[in-house]
Amino acid sequence: MKKKRKLLLLIPILIIIIILIIIILSNKVPYKKEVVKVFKEENIYDVIKDNKKYSKTLEEVILQNKYKKDYLLEYLDINYIEEDNFLDNINKLLDIGYKSNDINNIYNKIPNSINVLLDNSYDENISNYLELNYFKEDYLDRYLKYAVNSKELKSVYDVTSIIDNYSYEDTITFVNANLDKEYYTSDINVSDEEAYKIDVLVNKYHKLSSTFEPNDLEEINKDYSMGKQRLRKEAKEKFEEMCLDALKENIKIYAGSTYRSFSYQEGLYNRYVKQDGFDKAETYSARAGYSEHQLGLAVDIANGKWNFLSEDDIEYSYLIDNSYKYGFILRYPRGKEYVTGYMFEDWHFRYLGVDLATKVHNSNLTYDEYVARGMQKDGD
Repeated sequence: MKKKRKLLLLIPILIIIIILIIIILSNKVPYKKEVVKVFKEENIYDVIKDNKKYSKTLEEVILQNKYKKDYLLEYLDINYIEEDNFLDNINKLLDIGYKSNDINNIYNKIPNSINVLLDNSYDENISNYLELNYFKEDYLDRYLKYAVNSKELKSVYDVTSIIDNYSYEDTITFVNANLDKEYYTSDINVSDEEAYKIDVLVNKYHKLSSTFEPNDLEEINKDYSMGKQRLRKEAKEKFEEMCLDALKENIKIYAGSTYRSFSYQEGLYNRYVKQDGFDKAETYSARAGYSEHQLGLAVDIANGKWNFLSEDDIEYSYLIDNSYKYGFILRYPRGKEYVTGYMFEDWHFRYLGVDLATKVHNSNLTYDEYVARGMQKDGD
């Protein structure tokens, strides 16, 4: 009986001892002794203890004499990577202005691009860039350089609306669309095979061969065209369908200019340059090889009076509300001149097919932006 009483008395004592041990251990900083010594010398021991989270990064910067007191809280949250120059690199990134969250994202998603970041100025949107599914790591240097100048965009067009509403998505989108390069300076050649795809992109960066001519061009019904105008078969059929349905609402639209060969576009462009001067012609006329008209998928539309469309026309309003239902989009909208490279053309529509045209219409993006965001094939 006495032994049992002693045991019963010992149990609460043991419990108290265990609790004390737990308390002591819970308050003990789980770092090496030499590291703890530095904590105390730097008067940060209590901060570390209160943090209650072991940081391999913090321990290593101290052990390797790379600790910078201004970055204490950042070290605590940076995930350690067993890699040469890791500690030097994170200090450099912190010096530039990046935070622990940015650095963790950088090492998680673009670890091979550290030097690119170190060679450029701080960009507060780096973590936002990495979340975009159309971010391209190979373009990182271009993104960073373009972002620095994004508030001072230089263009022959009024870019006020773009600057006023500029976002980090625009940085990635515009660089993907090659807007960080001068027009016509770095051609992306479009093969004849690619040129047959309905969703092919042709602009001041994407060039068609001088010999490309679609083999399925068909003449548009004379009831819906000004003279002999041709489009590719699919586009022609949908254009005629659109014209017929418009007539049911007393809206008359006509094809004013459609397919143009390379040589025809070359002559047209040269004539405009002679007529209005080079700078002016560049804002509304494509150089040969860079025109959508060569695809047989573009149509300059005229109103019921056989004048090319104006945004004040009832026909224009009808097309803005309905053309995508037939596979056509307004290709060069107002306020997007900097993006498309052309002045607002209320008459120029491009065939993309009903599904894609509907997506582009709903996105409120130009086709250049839509493709740059990788939505052309991936969908919304």
